[in-house]
Amino acid sequence: MNFLLSFNKKIFLIFSFLFVLLILFLFLLKFIESADNSENIIIINKTSDISEPKFSINSEQQKISVTANEGNFLTDNEIVLEKNVIFKSKKFKIYTDNVVFNKKTLVASSKDKSKFISDNTSIDSAGFDIIENGNIINFKGKTKLVLK
Repeated sequence: MNFLLSFNKKIFLIFSFLFVLLILFLFLLKFIESADNSENIIIINKTSDISEPKFSINSEQQKISVTANEGNFLTDNEIVLEKNVIFKSKKFKIYTDNVVFNKKTLVASSKDKSKFISDNTSIDSAGFDIIENGNIINFKGKTKLVLK
């Protein structure tokens, strides 16, 4: 008589089912352990590449000095200026918190709330672009102009 035919089929099915459940339970346990390890929080202290950057944009008409509390390089030509960024010339000042500046093209761009102040003018905007060596300033988004 065949050895496999001598087993009680119900008992064999129950043991097979329990064996498959045990293997699935072990795989599930390993999966949960690996998922818990991948959710560990990694804290990286963000340091700035440039501390208190200062430079100027020179054109034929004016000189605009730029200061910030922090700066980070995005690429070889682009710098992100952060925290208390000020563009200052004899004619105006612009205050904002986040600006991307391209050293090669001398274009500054911000998508954050900005405040432009001149002798008789104040402009609050959702961002700005300074192009053509500081000769043109384009304000972006919702803009409020106050003439005194």
